[in-house]
Amino acid sequence: MDTKPTKRFWWLFGIYAVICVGFAVFRKYPLRSDSLVYFTWASQTAQMHTWFPYPQTIYDPWLASLFHVNLGALFLRIHNAPVTLHFLNAAANLTQLYLVYRLTLKFFGEQSAWIVAWMYVLYLNSLGLVVLNLSELTFTACTLLCIWFYVQKPEFTWGLLSGLMAGFALGCRPLIVALLLVYGLVWLWTWRYKKRNNYTQLIGIVLGVFLFVVPMGMYSKSQTGQFVYSTTTGPINLLMSGFDGATGVYNDSILKNDSVYLSKKTFYEKGEYIQARAVQWIMSHPTKWFSFWPHKIKTTFVNDDIAISPLLGDPNWSFERFIKDARLPRQQRQFWQQSLVYCAAFLAIHTFQFAYYLLLLGLWGYQLIYYWRRRHTAPLIVWIINGFTFLGFLMTYVGSQGNLRYKYPYLVISLILFAPIVVFEKKLSRKNKEITR
Repeated sequence: MDTKPTKRFWWLFGIYAVICVGFAVFRKYPLRSDSLVYFTWASQTAQMHTWFPYPQTIYDPWLASLFHVNLGALFLRIHNAPVTLHFLNAAANLTQLYLVYRLTLKFFGEQSAWIVAWMYVLYLNSLGLVVLNLSELTFTACTLLCIWFYVQKPEFTWGLLSGLMAGFALGCRPLIVALLLVYGLVWLWTWRYKKRNNYTQLIGIVLGVFLFVVPMGMYSKSQTGQFVYSTTTGPINLLMSGFDGATGVYNDSILKNDSVYLSKKTFYEKGEYIQARAVQWIMSHPTKWFSFWPHKIKTTFVNDDIAISPLLGDPNWSFERFIKDARLPRQQRQFWQQSLVYCAAFLAIHTFQFAYYLLLLGLWGYQLIYYWRRRHTAPLIVWIINGFTFLGFLMTYVGSQGNLRYKYPYLVISLILFAPIVVFEKKLSRKNKEITR
């Protein structure tokens, strides 16, 4: 079914590209939290003409998003400023648009592909992420490339390319392991029930992952003494749900007065201590640990302001703060003291995004029913995406806390499955109207 992109898609792609570049160049937004940490690492790596991690990072609390940081550092050698990373983010954003379109085109046809392109463009978080320095766009783009290469042909070369992209994604977040597990299950299923043994593709995937993991790990070992190829925030994320005052969301207050933790010097010493402490608490309080899961799920899904505020360039207001704090007289006055244009734009953009997010959330749930009813005819991509989503969230809630950013890759990739449902419902509605006539 795979065909070439149509002219109308390239028109949409071109207009969206102009918008992305415009935001990359002209939108100024302060870097803070993870964005600032990643930029600092990448900037210092570029200045030293080396790679991340460098020896000084041994004394950081943890290392994170090694591939994302190194990719940024590579381009910061050309121009060491946040705008350089904005251009990289714009490229990753456009890569995602192209790939969700092509994957939908390949499996569901041109009409569904056109709808998914618009679905992606209207999801404003992707545009907002252009002016941040988070790993969401890098990770999701690498994951989509991994899937794209995987579904081409069950051959060694395509498997190798898919595995290399999985390695890059692994260099951002370990959750790509969920997709690799799905690939393994697909191989077992085709071997058992289809009597096809695509072992060359599987070997290519494994080798492709190693092509990133081994060099990255060996380099980090030479710099820090530890074989590191992915983020080392696992222990701190585990601890977020592993102490008496935990609720399932980010809370590192327990470490601020922990003399043992504070006495540790290196990231791996800190990590070993935190992990041992978290595991001990979880093993002693399994029921309480499970009781955090509803709050984790709520924190992940109830809000979707991942990167909407950057669209307006004001870090002081988010939709969540507006709903919670604007009810107080002082905060109300602060908000309405903004310009009338800003207030109108804020309310319009956030209202649209939240309503659109609720629509996508409904489609996310409905597609499970839709494709289960068609499970004997549904294409492979359905099981890959839903399997990746299920295992990915399971791994997230076992090893981490709730965070609204965690759903971004799964929601964007799942758009591929939403568009065919819209086409089906349109056809069904048209058919019902003809019958009633």
